[in-house]
Amino acid sequence: MYSLITFILLVVILILGLKNRRLRKDREQASHQFDEATLILESLRDGLIECDSAMVATRINTAAETILGIEASQIINRAIDRDSINPTDKLLASVLFRPKDAEGASYDIFLASPSETKLRIFTIPKTEPHTKTLLGYIKIIRDVTIETVVEKHKNDLISIVSHQLLTPLTGVKWILKSLISGDSGPVVPKQAEMIKKGLVVNEDMIGLVTDILDVTKVEQASFSYKKAPYDIIQFVREVITSRKEKAETRNIKLEEKFSISNKEVAFDKERMGIALGNLLDNGIDYSPSGTSVGVGVAITPSSVDISVTDKGIGIPEKEREHLFAKFYRAENAKRVRSGGTGLGLYLAKHITEDHGGKVTINSKEGEGSTFTLSLPLM
Repeated sequence: MYSLITFILLVVILILGLKNRRLRKDREQASHQFDEATLILESLRDGLIECDSAMVATRINTAAETILGIEASQIINRAIDRDSINPTDKLLASVLFRPKDAEGASYDIFLASPSETKLRIFTIPKTEPHTKTLLGYIKIIRDVTIETVVEKHKNDLISIVSHQLLTPLTGVKWILKSLISGDSGPVVPKQAEMIKKGLVVNEDMIGLVTDILDVTKVEQASFSYKKAPYDIIQFVREVITSRKEKAETRNIKLEEKFSISNKEVAFDKERMGIALGNLLDNGIDYSPSGTSVGVGVAITPSSVDISVTDKGIGIPEKEREHLFAKFYRAENAKRVRSGGTGLGLYLAKHITEDHGGKVTINSKEGEGSTFTLSLPLM
């Protein structure tokens, strides 16, 4: 009787002992994994704040403490009031909460003290692998102050060089125009043809330099938008007029196809002139001589749509998703026209989206394309 009870007790003790060993091993493994994760976090040069789904910080690495000038105790397990006037909480709120006007995968914040610093904040959602349930967020904080200064100096250099190129190119343009007009004496047809070809090349170079200048302004964030109400029809006609000379040089006819007579829309006239002008340039550049480019204006309940339709080479379907990327040119476009920067459509999209609008495309390879620039109504 006693030996049976003793045996049962020994079995129970053995099972409990094995269970305790397993628990101890699991704890050691979890502790080891935690130490590894901590080591990785502490080795990062970028700051990192781990948050739950309510944006309450649960972990912060040393780099984040150093960059932000705070201690972990000031943020861990504490809800931050995004409307607080406390300086520390205001700083933390600017890091944790995405600004309403922020676009893209990241946003920038600026620190005035102890020295002027520009920080770029990236947000990565944490999800449960199987159910995809949102568990929280990881905020990555990167000091981009030096990168920004270097980029500014590079853009300043490009801007200076481009301006220096633009002046002589414009001078050459007027000399060629003067020659073809007969200001320096009669020009025979063969000479006129050569001068026209020179004008085309000259216009391409001016367009290239202008695009580089515009992109530099965009990337320097010095493109300040001054929105005001304008009659959209008058604006479109002005842009068409500015491209008539280029169209005539290439024997392209520009046609107005307006479904409204007038409509006031708020936009930056100069910047949108660049956007629409680039779409018109694109249509003119890739249309065969003797064809036309149609410019339409229509209205919807939420937007005014300006369309540019050409009878050019069209865009292969597989290349359309890359079409608005900086410096990208479709392969068939390179074959037809070796020159070009691939910046015109990038600028058109960038400027239009800064106005809350969008640029869309409908195209068929070999038959032509329609680019539509949509601006939100006031």
